[in-house]
Amino acid sequence: MSTTVTYYQLAVTGNLRVLDNLAHLLDKATAHATANKIEERALLDARLFPDMFPLVRQIRMVCDMSRNHAAWLTGKEAPQFGDTETSFADFKTRIANSIAYLQTFQDSDFAASAEREVRLPWSPDKAYRGEVFLLQHSIPNLYFHLTTAYNILRHNGVPVGKADFLGAIG
Repeated sequence: MSTTVTYYQLAVTGNLRVLDNLAHLLDKATAHATANKIEERALLDARLFPDMFPLVRQIRMVCDMSRNHAAWLTGKEAPQFGDTETSFADFKTRIANSIAYLQTFQDSDFAASAEREVRLPWSPDKAYRGEVFLLQHSIPNLYFHLTTAYNILRHNGVPVGKADFLGAIG
């Protein structure tokens, strides 16, 4: 039996799962900070190495990529959020707003995504076919920033594991 995976499943359903798992990681971080009397800001400003982005930027990147990449693949414009979050609760709101936006898409929105020309705002002279953009940039980059957020939390003692990263399967 053969099953076809759609661009909607990859760019929306997959991103919704990533955002849900990120929200779960932040719940664990909130509980850890509260139980251990750690200022949330200390975790939010934490980074793995001085030249890497801190947790706040990793979270924003996951949220922004989830919205922008789905929009770019469908020829739409994603809502932009100001970078004003100062707490885990604020970031949970950003995640919820990103989820709400992704839930506005339908499978039919992605009908022309494979061949759609995608231009990244920071590199407008370079065009990518939608398929190349999704498989070689969007998905790997989204997981890079989710993984980095997970690693920052784990490195700072938040008790998260593989099951927290992956979420429920099935």
